[in-house]
Order: sequence, then structure tokens, then C-alpha cells
Amino acid sequence: MNIVVTDIAPAGSEQDHSPSGTLRTRVQMQMESESLSIKAAATASGIAYSTLSAWLNNKYAGDNAAVDAKVERWLESARTRSHVRKALPQEPGFIETPTAQIWMSVFEYCQGGPDIGLITGDAGVGKTIAAKHYRDSNPNVWMMTADSSMRSPTAILRKLTSLVDANVQRGPGMMDSILERVRDTRGLIIVDEAQNLQTESIDLLRKIYDEADIGLVFMGNMPLKSRIEGMGRQSSHAQIFSRVGMRKNRAKPQVKDVLPMLDAWGIHEPTLRKVGRWIAMQPGGLRTLNKTVRYAYMLTRADDRQELAEADLKASWKELTGTELPSFAGRE
Repeated sequence: MNIVVTDIAPAGSEQDHSPSGTLRTRVQMQMESESLSIKAAATASGIAYSTLSAWLNNKYAGDNAAVDAKVERWLESARTRSHVRKALPQEPGFIETPTAQIWMSVFEYCQGGPDIGLITGDAGVGKTIAAKHYRDSNPNVWMMTADSSMRSPTAILRKLTSLVDANVQRGPGMMDSILERVRDTRGLIIVDEAQNLQTESIDLLRKIYDEADIGLVFMGNMPLKSRIEGMGRQSSHAQIFSRVGMRKNRAKPQVKDVLPMLDAWGIHEPTLRKVGRWIAMQPGGLRTLNKTVRYAYMLTRADDRQELAEADLKASWKELTGTELPSFAGRE
């Protein structure tokens, strides 16, 4: 087994049984359990690296009591996080719902074409989890998530050079390096949260699609659909719109998507399934359903119960949203 903590003096015949000595032992055990270096432990605990390193070696000349207090708080926080993680049930992974099958068909078509695809829908319709599953199941599939820090074409190029492991990752040679890396791979680039991209960045990705002959899929929220379609009415950007070969849109999850998710959670009682369906149709869709059910199961375990009750879903909804679950939820 690799020893992560390498620069802590080993305990010799002279054992330190002081409170600080006991704390040092607990910290070393915590670091080993999480495979933390001293630098990582310092960051996690909010203690300066030099201070923690000296303290661990019983050589800190400053206020040891203050360091002890910070260490105690960190260990207690770590214990609480560990308790929460153990109490949280495992969320279902990718489920091939009818909507997920639609998303998968877009990925398959665009990679095989190659072609450009457009997937749009509100949050919680399974776009991202389907894309990750497709990426993990197929070679030469790269997935990037756009955000406000990646609005310029240069930022996109920098992200892509790292993503595809291009040889040149800085300077004017980035574009050529990306093209050299992905050309002839029959690959696919999936861009999630594409509504955050500037038009120039969208056009840059279109150029990579054209020149490298690989697939490209833009995914995003409902405004992305209107934006891409609007490009068809602008002569300056019509070539972007005209390149899109397949468009799929899903505003909300379908009932046929929700039922397999409830099955995966082991929810079979009719009333609970109706409430679950109602939750899945609210903003956030399947994502909101998963979070609500997950926390509801935490509540059951806190009461040493195994069976989920309607009261747990109500309590979970209130805790997560700050509002009461409507009395008509699941009964309309």
C-alpha cells in the first residue's frame, strides 16, 4: 500500500500521549483513509501548509492550541461528511428511458454521419447523463461543458486542446493541433450547455466539424433551439443552421421516462409513484425527482426505517425547496 504521508516523522520509542499527539495520530489516519497529501490536508482543513507540516512533526513553535482547535473542527467536519455519504443511497445511473433513446440516436447518427446534431430541453430531461453514458461507451467521443468563462473562440480552443489531448495547447497552433488529433478518428464532440457559447464560438466548432470530418452535437436549454434556428434567417450565420442535420427537443420528461426511474429507486407503492410523477414534472424534471427521493431515503434511515413513506417525500420536498408539497400533488 502506498504511503501518502511521507514527510511525517515516524513514531519511535518515545510515544507522544499528549492531546496534540493523539490529534496527530487521528489526522494521519484521516489522511491515509482519504489518500491525502499534507498539502491537500492543509487545503481541506484551512491550515497553512507550513504550519500543518510542522505541527504534524511536533515542531510547530507557534500557538499549538489554536492549531489543535482547527484540526478538531476539520476532523469533526470530515466525520459528519462521511456519515452523510453513508446515509445517502446510491442514485440510479443511466437508465435507457424513451427520451434517453432519442438522445442516443442523435449521438449515434452524428458520429456515424458525420453530422451536426442539436439537442434541446429544459433541465432534468436526461441530456447530460445520456451524453456521459454515450461518451463512456464509445471510443473517440469528447464531451465539454460550456460556461461563461469559455465564451471566446480562444477559450474554446484551449479547452479542446486539453480535452482531445492535442500536442499544442497554447498559441496560434492550437487549431491545427486539434484538427490533426481528431481528423480520421470518426469521432464526436458533444458540447453541453451550449447556450453559453458566443456565435463566433459556435462557428468555430462548425469549422472543426467541416475540416476534421467528425460529428458534433450541441446540447442546451430551450433558448438554444430558438437561437440556432434564428441563424437560418441571417445570411451571415446561415451556414451554421444549414449544417444541423438532426434536431431533437424535449421540454419535460415524459411519464414513460419517470416510471423506469421510480422502478430503479424501488418505489412501487401507487400513491408514492403518483407523487413521484408530479415531482418529476416540476422544474428540474428527473434531476429534481432524484434529489427529492434521495433525501427522503435519508430521512427513513435516520428513523431506522427501510420503507419510504409519503411523509418522507413531503419532508424532503420542503427541506430542499423551502415550500410545502401541494396537497394535490399526485392526486390530480
